[in-house]
Amino acid sequence: MKNTVSLKSVFIGLWLAAFPLVIILWYYPVITFRIRVETLLMALFIVVGSICATWKYTKVRWPLIAFYVTAVVFLVFPVQPPRDRSALRTAYGDALKAYSGTRYVWGGEGRFGIDCSGLVRKGLEDALASQGFSTLNPALVRESNSLYWNDTTAKVIGDGYSGRTGLVTTCPSLNSLDYSLLLPGDLAVTMNGVHVMAYLGDKTWIAADPGEGKVTRFVIPEKTNAYFSMPMNIIRWKILTDLPAKN
Repeated sequence: MKNTVSLKSVFIGLWLAAFPLVIILWYYPVITFRIRVETLLMALFIVVGSICATWKYTKVRWPLIAFYVTAVVFLVFPVQPPRDRSALRTAYGDALKAYSGTRYVWGGEGRFGIDCSGLVRKGLEDALASQGFSTLNPALVRESNSLYWNDTTAKVIGDGYSGRTGLVTTCPSLNSLDYSLLLPGDLAVTMNGVHVMAYLGDKTWIAADPGEGKVTRFVIPEKTNAYFSMPMNIIRWKILTDLPAKN
């Protein structure tokens, strides 16, 4: 009996400790594949632990199990295209702006530190998740999860990112760009693939800028930031628009 009580106490202690650990790992700035796996395992442990903890209480147990089953069923529903791409673009812009002022951390992808590719990817991840749940579209939630598991660089985003992006046009600089070609949510990637920015509309860009040391908005014409005088590839997230990109 003593061993049973002891094991139960250890299990409960580990289960309770998993909650803050998941939060810490979720918000840790530089998220490696190992951290992603550890976060997933602890989340699964929380789910299993919640069922075990409520097993004796049928009025709680079955609704909890029903909730988890419903969530799984929702996530495996057939793929659906976004119902309102304009709303998704707006959500993406809002998600990007929510990171304004976040400090620049190379390799970062969260609210406690983020870099340029982390910002444009994490913003889309957030927008897809929010729109997926609010419109009951599991395809958007799955794509959000896919972005979470597939970290990448500015260069890869500019090169197609496994079919997620396509080229719109090129320009000698963002100050001389024809802005009639752009849609909110488009990206500008330097020709050498070292930096990426996102377009918010109204000739305004947002970026996790290493020179500024934080996420900052820039309005055209921008004469002081060197990136705005560099040749750029203008890239489009294909999921944000019905309009085809060039490749």
